[in-house]
Amino acid sequence: MSSSSIKLGDDFLHVPKLIVDGENWMTYKDRLLWSIDARGFLGHLEGTEKKPVDPSTLLGRGALWTPTTSDEVRELTQIAGTRPDSLFIQVENLETAGEIFKYLSNLFKKQSRVVSIELLQKLQDQKCSEKGNIREHFDKLRVIKE
Repeated sequence: MSSSSIKLGDDFLHVPKLIVDGENWMTYKDRLLWSIDARGFLGHLEGTEKKPVDPSTLLGRGALWTPTTSDEVRELTQIAGTRPDSLFIQVENLETAGEIFKYLSNLFKKQSRVVSIELLQKLQDQKCSEKGNIREHFDKLRVIKE
């Protein structure tokens, strides 16, 4: 595989950081699902796959660190790397990626009404300056709407 296709894949699979108040939850959730699905690990978020074995427990018993094990662990830690510390603390004792994703989904479903009202206010407060770029303004409105 060429380095250019790897870079394109990395850009496509990039997941933004989740904002603590959940303002970007819908975009975060969709990008995380696409990213994990593209890598073949969606079953872990859905809870249909078994938890990967911790490689550090295998090494002491003569087991080999396989690329598959390494890929699973690296990809499933993507959720941890895209959450703020305050959310990480809330889920650090959960066992699987599926449990973490379910917890976050439930947390932000409960907050979605408040976030919706705040986003509506933010949308209503937006104004394009007289000499501003109207395309950039519409793009910003579209992002807030989504």
